[in-house]
Amino acid sequence: MSAWRRRLEQLPDRRPELPLRPGPVSNGEFVPPPPTAHDRHMAEAVLDRVDAAARRNGIERRRFLQSSAGVAASLVVFNGCSGGGGAPAAAPTTTGRPRSTTTTAEPGGTFVTPEPEDVAACEEALAGNEFIFDVHTHHVVPDGPWRENARRIASMVAGLVPAGCTDTDPYRCLDRTAYLHDMFLASDTTIALLSDVPNSGPLDAPVPWEEKRETRRLAAALSTPGADRVLLHDVIAPNFGDLSMRLGEMERTAGTLEVAAFKVYTAWGPDGRGFALDDPAIGIPVVEKARELGVRIMCGHKGLPLLEFDRANNGPRDFVALSRRYPDMDFVIYHGAYEIQTREGAYDPGAARLGVDSLVRALEEHGVGPNENVWAELGTTWRETLSDPDEAAHTVGKLLRHVGEDRVLWGTDGVWYGSPQPQIMAFRAFQISPEYQERFGYPALTDELKAKVFGGNAARLFGVDVEATRCALDRDALTMARAEHASLVTEGAIPTPWEARGPLTRRDVFAWLSHLRSPWTP
Repeated sequence: MSAWRRRLEQLPDRRPELPLRPGPVSNGEFVPPPPTAHDRHMAEAVLDRVDAAARRNGIERRRFLQSSAGVAASLVVFNGCSGGGGAPAAAPTTTGRPRSTTTTAEPGGTFVTPEPEDVAACEEALAGNEFIFDVHTHHVVPDGPWRENARRIASMVAGLVPAGCTDTDPYRCLDRTAYLHDMFLASDTTIALLSDVPNSGPLDAPVPWEEKRETRRLAAALSTPGADRVLLHDVIAPNFGDLSMRLGEMERTAGTLEVAAFKVYTAWGPDGRGFALDDPAIGIPVVEKARELGVRIMCGHKGLPLLEFDRANNGPRDFVALSRRYPDMDFVIYHGAYEIQTREGAYDPGAARLGVDSLVRALEEHGVGPNENVWAELGTTWRETLSDPDEAAHTVGKLLRHVGEDRVLWGTDGVWYGSPQPQIMAFRAFQISPEYQERFGYPALTDELKAKVFGGNAARLFGVDVEATRCALDRDALTMARAEHASLVTEGAIPTPWEARGPLTRRDVFAWLSHLRSPWTP
């Protein structure tokens, strides 16, 4: 027995984490509803399938769950339990969000994957060589001033620490080393855009601007010169303090020539009051300053109401309206305006108040057609919907149809969910049914379209030369280390490379909420 296998067997005996947990999960920023009976049924079905397949292949269950076949086991069960029909006998849903109300003989979405018992076939089918540009990623700086200056945010981040963390400083399990591991060793991600949680400036930001630059420099040191492995958001909070100071901060960061885009959390602010980006007193000066500085991409968190958020300012209307006023700029709707409280179905203009439908309605009201200067990002949205392929088909299908096949961006909210590799594999396997294509006008998810979503669209938005970047990064230290990393996983040295780094369940979120003594604001 190898030393690595002995180490694996000495790990605490706890219930193995599924690579893709069924039902609502959290990125630590919102409270998900409790799991339904249907969700619990799916989780047990996945574990039953994994146990049978692992025994057949003579593989320990924990290791099997960290393989492509472990992901395939989840996807096969999700297919059978889809809200669209064709489900095996399952416990009825009695709590949480309602199941999809769209009825059809077959589910509108499906995962095309081999049976999990065929490990080699799963490895081949769920692999790929796409250019993957993840435009929504996170980490923290463990020893930053934010831990003292923003203890409420620090308490929130403490709840994101993975259960298996044994470091004396648990925040180190969410640091840039974990980030580089999860994003570039334990996944097929090519390049990433580093973001941050809501904050009012460098003193309370888990990743202040200069620390983001350090992460970018470290990634560059491990990469071939001439290609960017990590790009950067600068998060702006114009409704905190003096606006002129915020605009001055934009000038300072843009002066480094490393701001790929500015990002705002319009629903976040003092005393729970947000702002609209098209507000002449607060939002417009930010847009004008970005434009003046030559940063023509504005990103905004929309949908998925975070804790202490002002829901009146959480919708996509302001971004869509601004796209008409500033046709030379691009406006990115993070999460695609998806809301956990609304189960996505076919677009209903009469009830389009929340979720993706609110984005579609805003596009219609402002005369914005597909493939113009409004973009939609999939972070957490894809992870939330994939366990119901029918809902996932409506969610992805509506965004591709109305925002445009050239305007939907790949994002995962890593590293809160651990490595994004299971999400990547799931999207590779996902298809929208011919029936849904005909009934609702959704496009077929061809390899070419998936390549656009995975990275081609973001590369065009951010001016990245795909071929030159791939040529450079395919030879860099991080890419070359992936094979060794995979070998270490097989040996047991890295037994849980896909472990989530955040509170996923309703119980998890409430557990860390209990430590917050006041609202989540600086």
